[in-house]
Amino acid sequence: MLEIEFLKKFPLFAGLSDVKLKSLKTIIREADYPVGSVIIKDGDRGNEMFLLIDGDVEITKQMMIKMDNQDTGSKDKSLLRLSSKYYACFGEMALFEEKSERSATVSAVTACKVGILTQEEFTRLVQTDFELGYIIFRNLSKIISDRLKKASKDILKLTTAFVLAVEK
Repeated sequence: MLEIEFLKKFPLFAGLSDVKLKSLKTIIREADYPVGSVIIKDGDRGNEMFLLIDGDVEITKQMMIKMDNQDTGSKDKSLLRLSSKYYACFGEMALFEEKSERSATVSAVTACKVGILTQEEFTRLVQTDFELGYIIFRNLSKIISDRLKKASKDILKLTTAFVLAVEK
């Protein structure tokens, strides 16, 4: 079972008291995923967010590529690799909307243990503890903001590379 001291290390839970973490701990379910298994599949609908307790995962996005003059195919492009040593979380958009569409595939690179927070249980908890909800949503906003800034930089790099390649 997850320990309070371990949960404190997740940036998502920064600023939560031991009492708040103990309350949160009651709604986190643990699951194991073997090497190579898919935890989240791009395009599927989900209502749960994951805490990476142990192991490494790879986040990929399916990209359409032109195979020859007429055919198109797809290939998975690795976007990011997350490690439990950085107290990562993923699938967090599922906390904001019911049956959220997954934006990428997350696969276990090593055997993984995850903590799972469902939208329903999380919503019920934050409705009874507004301070806990405020702190987590503030932390989540920072995490999502940082990811959006990185994605914007990546898009600018890709656009620049594309324009340079087309101009040749």
